[in-house]
Amino acid sequence: MNLFTQQTVILCLGVAVTLSKTEPTAELVKLSAVDSLIVPCHQSATLRCDLSTFQEGLSIYHMAWVRQDGRYLCDVNATGVMGTHPGNTPSAMECSYTPHAQLTLTLLQVQPLEQGKYLCKLRSSHGVKEATTTVKLQECYGEVQPSVSDEGPTCTFTEVYPDGEVHWFQGSNNVTGDPKIKTIQVKDGMFLTITSSLNRKTVSGEGAYNCSLWIPSTGAYLTSSLVPEHGEARVEEPNANGAGAIGFPHRTILVLLSTLFLV
Repeated sequence: MNLFTQQTVILCLGVAVTLSKTEPTAELVKLSAVDSLIVPCHQSATLRCDLSTFQEGLSIYHMAWVRQDGRYLCDVNATGVMGTHPGNTPSAMECSYTPHAQLTLTLLQVQPLEQGKYLCKLRSSHGVKEATTTVKLQECYGEVQPSVSDEGPTCTFTEVYPDGEVHWFQGSNNVTGDPKIKTIQVKDGMFLTITSSLNRKTVSGEGAYNCSLWIPSTGAYLTSSLVPEHGEARVEEPNANGAGAIGFPHRTILVLLSTLFLV
């Protein structure tokens, strides 16, 4: 056997030995988490980090949920003691740990500032692992407060996210461009309170006013409220928690509103 052949054999043996040492080790522990969560308005988000081991005797040195800015929210040390860091996130939070199985982080009433990536990190006797979950807040609002005065109708939408616009209709007429409409936006943290007033009375036969909350980023109406000339106003709620596309009692109204806006 010549020198070149001997070197080739030694190199191949070295690669084989290296593979036999690294391949099984890479499969001894696995970390998994949901890729993304879309959280409904004013609801909680539960992030689960599942740990799977394929060999007994795994030693966990440190396991944690960490925000994308590097702030630790909950972690577990080598002795299995769990610590929480509630000051590192705007809303209240809870953590739970099942030894060698799962670390769970629950964000209560997720706020816009809590959107982003969350990393589950593991440092063990078999190396370092990481899994990521992205949290996104669904478009939402708190409530609608319609009213009518001698000057005309007013609608206030609270806790709006993201930025929204108020569109006005009278019967089948889109009056959003009326110069007598006055809209004020007040920012409370990352949420908005939007108040829109139309200094115009209902003309007999033209129908009651309707104020609708339009979300430009999604291209959809989130909710709507009828403000009649006399009597109580009626709010058209899309669902119980104020999230999702608007559900009018008559689908023809929604089609009419969308058509008028596009024209």
